[in-house]
Amino acid sequence: MTTTTAPIIAIPFSDKLKMDDRKRSLAPDADDGAHKAKRRKDENGNLMRMDEVNEKNIESFQKDAILRQMNEYKKQKKVLEKSYDELLVKQRDHDDHLRTVDAWFSQLLDEVRLIAADTLPPVTSQSGGEMFRTALEFKDHEVFSTHLHARSDNVKLAIAEIFSRIPSASPEVRDLQSQLASILASEKSAIAAYQQANTEMAQLNTRLETASMRYIKAEKQVERAKSVQVQKLERQAMTGGSVEASAPATSDTPKRDHSETNGELENGVANEEAEAARKEATALAELRKRQLEEMETENERLTTALSAARTKISTLSDDDYAETALFKTFKSQHEEVIKRVNDLEATNVQLREEAQKLQAERTSYRMQIDEEDRNNTIETESQIARCEVDLARIRHSRDELTSELAIRKSGEEDRRASSEQARDLAVAHEHRIQSLESEVERLKLQLQDAPTMNGEAEVLDNDALKSKLHSLQSAYDMLNKEIPSLEEAYKKTNNLASKKYTELLNSEELVARLNAEKVKAEQKYFGAMKAKEAREQELRILKSQNTRSGEIISSLKDTDGKSRELVAGLERQVAEAKEGITKLETQYRAVEQKAKDATTLKEGLAKQVDDLKKLVESKDTDSLSAAKARRSAEEALEIATTQLETSKAEFDAFRKSSLKSSGSGGEGDDIWRAVAICPICNKNLRNTALKTCGHVLCDGCGKAFGSNDSMRIVLA
Repeated sequence: MTTTTAPIIAIPFSDKLKMDDRKRSLAPDADDGAHKAKRRKDENGNLMRMDEVNEKNIESFQKDAILRQMNEYKKQKKVLEKSYDELLVKQRDHDDHLRTVDAWFSQLLDEVRLIAADTLPPVTSQSGGEMFRTALEFKDHEVFSTHLHARSDNVKLAIAEIFSRIPSASPEVRDLQSQLASILASEKSAIAAYQQANTEMAQLNTRLETASMRYIKAEKQVERAKSVQVQKLERQAMTGGSVEASAPATSDTPKRDHSETNGELENGVANEEAEAARKEATALAELRKRQLEEMETENERLTTALSAARTKISTLSDDDYAETALFKTFKSQHEEVIKRVNDLEATNVQLREEAQKLQAERTSYRMQIDEEDRNNTIETESQIARCEVDLARIRHSRDELTSELAIRKSGEEDRRASSEQARDLAVAHEHRIQSLESEVERLKLQLQDAPTMNGEAEVLDNDALKSKLHSLQSAYDMLNKEIPSLEEAYKKTNNLASKKYTELLNSEELVARLNAEKVKAEQKYFGAMKAKEAREQELRILKSQNTRSGEIISSLKDTDGKSRELVAGLERQVAEAKEGITKLETQYRAVEQKAKDATTLKEGLAKQVDDLKKLVESKDTDSLSAAKARRSAEEALEIATTQLETSKAEFDAFRKSSLKSSGSGGEGDDIWRAVAICPICNKNLRNTALKTCGHVLCDGCGKAFGSNDSMRIVLA
């Protein structure tokens, strides 16, 4: 038989669901237009009773409606339980967050009181120097880091702002402060975990008390129900009561016709039901007896095995430990570690020899380098001395050349001035020559005219006078021409004479000054010679001192060589001491590693023992659960077997009674056909069950019902 899921109609969420919110309402047929009240009363005004088939249909329909209502309640219950679980998770996370924030704030106040002593100096820089190593980030605590991750930036800024105002302390104080802050942070996390555990324990205690009360009430109700059921069975067995008193109020027993008044049949059916119940109880008792015997046998076997295991565990020997896989693994690892340690020791010896060889080579190379540096220093100093001598010689040559150049420049200037003066004298001589030539011509004219003027001056006429005047005028003009040249020659001669006089005076002054400077220079020379002699004397003294210093330096070099050899020996001893310390550290690490491995092995074995205990407990729990489930299944199987036998007997009796009542058997076939055939189409077999209401239809009618929610089902 296949199962078809009908489309589910959304029901509005409310505290109470009315019957009008059902999927299908109890509506009359479409072809019957009469009023409901008229169909319920007859013509005399009395209420009419429906026939038994309609009453059964209405009762089954009401049961289906109640079942649908219960299913809706179950859906709402699941939704509410899911919402309650989500709300519980959020409430637990919120409580953890509040506890985390409280612990973080307490940690902040503790660190501020610890470092700042309730006083904060003003900020001296933007960075605040080396900030205090705080533990407010709780990096090692998963719960704290989870709740503080969303506010990590703000937390870091707040920490930097607060601790940047704190002055830097010594490294020891900072280490102690960081350790104390870490301890306080661990304390805060432990307090938060303790508070959470207390809260959860209180909730679990409340739930345990509630569950205990519910369990006690349910146990009392079960005891009362069992007592009522036992009383009914006893009363039925003793008095042979009616069917209604013996049968439980369930829908499993088929409803019989009220018009049937055969008391013997009713008593027989009741006796059969009581007999069936007795058979079920007997079979169940026998099954429980067998199960109890099996449990006692299994318990005895397990007790024996447990005692043997306890005895074996309490008396374990080294051979037993040696047979374990963990010991074999540890032994192989230990052998491998020993092999590696031996290899490392051999490598260490080889490296030690190489280190000693390299140390000796380094010492010799360092001595060689020092000797080369000393020789290079001496050569450099000698070169510097030669360069200084050459520099003094070059400077002396430069001074001589500079003085010679100055003398030559002064001589050149004197020659230039003398040439200019000679040129001026030549010009003056030319002017003098011109004036003398004019004077000669004038004198010639005077000589020519002198006799005439002496003898014939009185007898001269006008023309002669005019010519005489003309000659005198020409002589006058010549004198006028001669006078400027004479004046110019006189001026130049006078200027040259005065310049020569001035130069002569200057020369005399220069000679006097040079004589004085010569005297001073001679005095300086004599002083320099004396200083030179003193310097030479000092140089001789310094040379003697240098010789003694060389002897001292050579002795110091010898002492330095000896000290270097001593240092090399001491370094070799230090290297050997370091190697010894390294060897001791290696041995200490090996011993410490062995201790750690032993501790780790111990912890691993303890953990394995705990895991094995937990595994044994879980296996015991699983085996007990499986045994309990097996016993329950066997009980259900016995009950089902007994019910099947009873049902077969009832079926045979019912079939015989139906055959007797129908005669030919046609009516019985119709009854069985109505049970097996679909009530909608009356053609196909019932092979599809609707999950929403529980009706069983054929495949076609089930699909049609799934596609049409307003389809009505009329059960025959």
